[in-house]
Amino acid sequence: MNIFELSNFQVTFSPQALMLKPFREIWDADVSEDKYTANAELAYVYYMCDDRSDYQYELDDDTRHDNIIAELEGLDENWIKPDYIDKAMDYYKRMSETTSTMLLRSARRFVQKISKMLDDIDPNERDPRTRKPIFNIDKMIASVEKVPKAVKALNDTEQEVIKEKALKAQSGNRDAGVFDDEGI
Repeated sequence: MNIFELSNFQVTFSPQALMLKPFREIWDADVSEDKYTANAELAYVYYMCDDRSDYQYELDDDTRHDNIIAELEGLDENWIKPDYIDKAMDYYKRMSETTSTMLLRSARRFVQKISKMLDDIDPNERDPRTRKPIFNIDKMIASVEKVPKAVKALNDTEQEVIKEKALKAQSGNRDAGVFDDEGI
């Protein structure tokens, strides 16, 4: 589902988004003329759920939520997320799911676990019985040398997901038909 775009640091959404009940509910809940809160809440859904969002690097939803609220215009730190936002987020995640986005999320989680593991390693830690180092320094160095390959692979995967979303946006989210000339 490609209804959100980020241009000039502004989240925009396609007009057809408001034809979908979860997003229309956000729009209708804001009774103001300028729809300032509705726009901010729709941006919140984008930042929380879209794989193109810079906030996808946050380790957990609570941290992501706190950081988005701290930086997003239109919602303050006292904002309490209404139930209709959760519905819209669940809907958007479900409709945006592709094999490549699932793989991207798995790759991000894996790289985050590697990062945490490297942070937690103490090269001075000793086995209490033998007093020998617990971690083999050569294996640690070999692991660190592989980090750039993992980062490059993650970046390549992210770029492929962005290209896939852009292609779907250009094609109107439709699959090629049997008699279409794609690839000729």
